Amino acid sequence: MGDAQRQAFGAALGFRGRLGYAGYIVSSWHEPVAWQCHLPAQGRFNIRFRHCNSRTTIKQAMSEGENLQTRNRVISLAVYAIVLALVQWLVVATGFTPNENAIWLYSGFASLLFGSRLLNPHFTPPADAATNGFVALAAIIAGSLVVPAGTADAALLWTVAAFSGLVSVLSVFVLIVRIPLGTETRPWVRILDRAVRGLGSPTVIFTVVILACAWLFHRPRTDEVLAILTAWATIVVIHPVEALLDFYDWAAAQWKTTLHADVVGPIAAYQSPDIVLVRQHGDTGIERGTPLLVADNNGPWMLGVALNYVGRDEGNLLRVLTARLPETLKKRIGKLPALKGGGIALRLNAAAGDLDDVPAIQWIGRLCGVIVSDTNLDYALFEVTEDRDISEGRLIEARIGEHRVIFQIIEGLTREDIVQQKNTYGYARAKARKIGRWNADAGKFEPVKWLPRMNAPVFLLEAEGQQQPATAIGHFPGTGYGVGLNISEAVTYNTAILGILGIGKSYLSVELIERMIAGGIKVICLDLTNQYATLLAGFVDEAHEAAQRAALVAAGQGGTPHQNQEQGGSHQAFRARVTEQLRTFVAPSSPHVLRILNPAQFEVTRQAGGMFQGNANMATLTPTEITAIISDAALTVCQELGMIDGGRVCLVYEEAHSLVPEWNSVVAEGDKAATARSARAILQGRKYGLGCLLITQRTANVTKTILNQCNTVFAMRTFDDTGKEFLANYIGSDYARILPSLESRHAVVFGKASSCENPVLVRLNDRQAFLDAFRPLHPLPALLVHEPANASAEEPSEPDDEIPF
Repeated sequence: MGDAQRQAFGAALGFRGRLGYAGYIVSSWHEPVAWQCHLPAQGRFNIRFRHCNSRTTIKQAMSEGENLQTRNRVISLAVYAIVLALVQWLVVATGFTPNENAIWLYSGFASLLFGSRLLNPHFTPPADAATNGFVALAAIIAGSLVVPAGTADAALLWTVAAFSGLVSVLSVFVLIVRIPLGTETRPWVRILDRAVRGLGSPTVIFTVVILACAWLFHRPRTDEVLAILTAWATIVVIHPVEALLDFYDWAAAQWKTTLHADVVGPIAAYQSPDIVLVRQHGDTGIERGTPLLVADNNGPWMLGVALNYVGRDEGNLLRVLTARLPETLKKRIGKLPALKGGGIALRLNAAAGDLDDVPAIQWIGRLCGVIVSDTNLDYALFEVTEDRDISEGRLIEARIGEHRVIFQIIEGLTREDIVQQKNTYGYARAKARKIGRWNADAGKFEPVKWLPRMNAPVFLLEAEGQQQPATAIGHFPGTGYGVGLNISEAVTYNTAILGILGIGKSYLSVELIERMIAGGIKVICLDLTNQYATLLAGFVDEAHEAAQRAALVAAGQGGTPHQNQEQGGSHQAFRARVTEQLRTFVAPSSPHVLRILNPAQFEVTRQAGGMFQGNANMATLTPTEITAIISDAALTVCQELGMIDGGRVCLVYEEAHSLVPEWNSVVAEGDKAATARSARAILQGRKYGLGCLLITQRTANVTKTILNQCNTVFAMRTFDDTGKEFLANYIGSDYARILPSLESRHAVVFGKASSCENPVLVRLNDRQAFLDAFRPLHPLPALLVHEPANASAEEPSEPDDEIPF
């Protein structure tokens, strides 16, 4: 071969260096599959894939899969190159001399190896097809220098050259005419694109070159033809090196395969979403909270948490709650053997910290159930899987979207479901009222306007460490979450405390009174029990109070007849004195914050008939009528001070069934009109800062005119149907049903002043605990000692002279 031929060979044997595009498509199956592909501009694309270890993340799986395939391709290229060099050196007579006997090696096999193993291992874009066609054409033209013209060999050579040139030209044409972006809609362009990709691939075009070279230049030497064809078949068809490397990778992974002892059993059923039933092999019990790996061929691998056993079906049926597999844990899960049939569950040996972000594992001690059907926007129904510490009033939490939402258990019942055939599964189902999500900054619950999903885990709330706000009047049973009260709204929108005797109504009312005083609200307490004077002694200047009381007693005594019956008796003087005292008491400059009056201790008269010979019959006012006088006076003095948004004065009606009775429960006929006057004062008082705190043990006997105006209600233990039916309108029938079983110091709270928008069951503050926490922040007021308001009034009566009720 001459110098011109050698130069032609050198040009023909130059290699291209263009890489194709690469991308990944990630399978949504449970065993991540790294798909490696070269994406064409449009149309179909060729794909090769291999299964990746499921312990990796998707990104890691793709990266590791690409690294392994690249390594295997480089190794196979090196091995094949060495083998081809040995064939050329040992079999071909001219060795490595660049002549027609080396075209198959330098052009054909070299381009084939680099093209199919490195540059275009998956598919060939048109640009690379053009390059492949040009390189093949150059190699064939260089070989034409030694092929006699006009022979059959020359015809074959130029046929191969025409094929290579056509592939190159058509590839360039496709690159010119196809659209750069979007979808190609012209069928002939798509057909040409597909054709050049296939015909221009290294495997096709250089196979043609190699076979032509074997026939044209090595035909006289049978051993050379046999060696070249054997090498071609080995590289293009058999792929022995790649097969050995893939087998090595697979065998190495088997040492990390899960042991048989780790397999719990196959998946028997799916209870979508997030619950699977596992048919356990063996008789070893799986403890509640055991972490498992749930794997199958039809979905992502999941982390499982053992819940409980729910029957038998050819083995124990273990219910497993599933969650996403944590990223940190995926790195250490060994590759499983190929799954046959359905999925399986395996024990999972997790290291410390692997499951820190999985609530079902971290809070397994508090996991008490899963959400079941019929849950709605107001109530959560859940199956109880662990009934330890479950009780009425306890808080549970379940996730709604991104929020951890708190519910309160209000009811429970037993249920039974069929597992298989006649096998049944009995369990407890609890009903819980939605409270909301806890806002730590605001110290209150905020509404979440949706419902938890089916089978969501339910956790028993234990929050003793929560800091209760200063406004908390109690806490949810078993937790430290406090329920606050806006004391101003409790006054202006009126508050009622309802319940039987001896369950803590008075202590609650005393606490509310202290909070009112701390909030700058004056309190007028109408108490028939005489216990408030003792419980609230620190807020009263006893000398001043005694003088004020004596003045009222004096004003109520006597009373003269009058031609106008409405003017007869002492009630007008008593009314005037009450109004005068309350005007002074309510004045902002007054240091006094609390008045305690017992309507039964005042003898006030009214003229019962017309005058006869200068005399007339006198009747003593009932406590209800005196209550009306005090209520009217409070309204009058508040009106004089003008309108106000917040609370200014609170009237406390202790034993309200005796002070403001219902029309059919009055003792005297005049009590009906008196109750109406008291109700009118409450109805008109809100815009002037006047409200009431109503305490009673007989809901049915209290005037509904006032009771219906109480926008905040504390419902404590009660038994009468009338009371429960009335309260059901406020707190709902579910809470009304539990009222007869409420413990002492517990109440269902609902209303505008509450920090919770929904009714809630609350454990009220203990008296001493409240004092220890509240008094340091709000010490007793420093009261000034005053002389009696009326110096001419009689001395205060002795306690023995007071009229008991």
